[in-house]
Amino acid sequence: MGRAEIRRAMKNEKKTKTATYNLTKTQLNVMVREQMESELVKVRQQATDKAVNTAMILLLTLPLEVLMDYYWPKSYAKRIPEFTNHVLEYYERWQNGELDMEKLKEDLWEYGGVRLEERGD
Repeated sequence: MGRAEIRRAMKNEKKTKTATYNLTKTQLNVMVREQMESELVKVRQQATDKAVNTAMILLLTLPLEVLMDYYWPKSYAKRIPEFTNHVLEYYERWQNGELDMEKLKEDLWEYGGVRLEERGD
């Protein structure tokens, strides 16, 4: 193969690798908006997952600390595993629709003296 043929082959190879598109500004804006929206969905999902994980950690650790410090200072090592299993069991029951959130809130208010209400910010 001569020099000219080698250059021609290299030129053709470059052409097949590089795709060129002609887009209007509107088309380009739509493509960018779609890409940004899909990225925002991912970021929102990651933030939601992180918030849920943080809530679950607090759900388990804060009551455990209170029980260990104030209610079971001598016997917590024996009682905590059973307590944790019950909490997780109730959480699974709630996920499966077996427990009603409104009933849980009523119990919290009636027995715990705490009322949880959603605010419209």
